[in-house]
Amino acid sequence: MPWLDLLGNDIHYTDSGRGRPVVLLHGHASAAACWDPIIQDLERDFRVLAYDTYDHGWSSNSPRQGPLVDRAAELEHFIGSLGLEDPVIVGQSMGGMTTLRWAVRHPGSAAALVVCGMGWPLVVPPPGQAGQPEKFEVFSSLDQDERIWLGVGNSFTEQWIADNPKDFARYIRVRSTATAIEAARYPRSLEQSQGEFLSADPRDVEAFQQGLESVTSPLVVLIGEEERPRIRRGAEHVAATVPGARLLVVGDAGHNAYFQRQDILVDAVRSTVSTTRGRRRG
Repeated sequence: MPWLDLLGNDIHYTDSGRGRPVVLLHGHASAAACWDPIIQDLERDFRVLAYDTYDHGWSSNSPRQGPLVDRAAELEHFIGSLGLEDPVIVGQSMGGMTTLRWAVRHPGSAAALVVCGMGWPLVVPPPGQAGQPEKFEVFSSLDQDERIWLGVGNSFTEQWIADNPKDFARYIRVRSTATAIEAARYPRSLEQSQGEFLSADPRDVEAFQQGLESVTSPLVVLIGEEERPRIRRGAEHVAATVPGARLLVVGDAGHNAYFQRQDILVDAVRSTVSTTRGRRRG
């Protein structure tokens, strides 16, 4: 069971397969273990790594009163500590935030980027669109009775849950670690760990917009057809802003489209990487 010290946090990760590295970033209140069935498919062609960001999975908790480590910096140090070159970065939800922030800092350093269930901006309308700033709320996933299970709200469609009860139950169980429950009982600030991504400051918005326009790594943005409106709007904006990016909308899927249609996600990773072989880093 491998571990790394990343910026003072004890981070658990998995590492399997051989070939080009693919780094998988889970979402809020989730865990690296939620990627397991996808890892089993990808590891046939790639070296696949997934880590539990702090306050999640088997990694350590941050101080309840902060300060919190910047999650894009955590990803930078994960990649650097393991000497990963030209990685493919795949991020779901909060992991998608981290992926985009890392990409803005490293516009051409990834072989490919796949952002699932996330878009930007979330707290203000996209540049050029009318509207007022609106806080992006992250609610506790703890069940109200026993307070030991981390649910997913409406992130899966009801039909998928009905058709896949065992997979759904496993998804809840592997998320609900002691570390994640502690963080859900004593919520930390997502704004503090994701910085400019959730800022309504016009200077931050302009800088991030320009950063997205500078990204040269191939990007696929994958969302479910039933994604939350604000995230879908942001996903459409990111796909329209990053040069050459592709928007992939998965039918009959919700926020967790990456898990509902694992086949589509895996195909997106493989096809995007196959078109970039031999590409020079920007």
